[in-house]
Amino acid sequence: MRYEFHEDGGFVGSAQWEGPGQVRLAVADQAEREFLTEYFAGEMTYLATPFDGDEDAFQIRRRDWTPWEFERACRALGRTRGYRVERTASEPVEVPAMHAGSSHRANPSSN
Repeated sequence: MRYEFHEDGGFVGSAQWEGPGQVRLAVADQAEREFLTEYFAGEMTYLATPFDGDEDAFQIRRRDWTPWEFERACRALGRTRGYRVERTASEPVEVPAMHAGSSHRANPSSN
């Protein structure tokens, strides 16, 4: 899932969700890149529906944890930053290199 952001007729950049906690940004302006990096890693609080005596009334999730949160966060940038937000075709997902003897994926450096 990939979104492009435009402001005042100019291209700001794009963000592509590649997996939980993995958003690839293509943003030329360093200040905008830093903002978007922190923004997508930030947490949102949602009102939960308690079941079976679960007393937690709220759920906290990162904006980059699921496709649903990512899409919602991208669309919110239209309201909060004044961006024109457009969903576009996804680019190929980079598969991070595996560390020798490790079964965990490395964090992409483009995050």
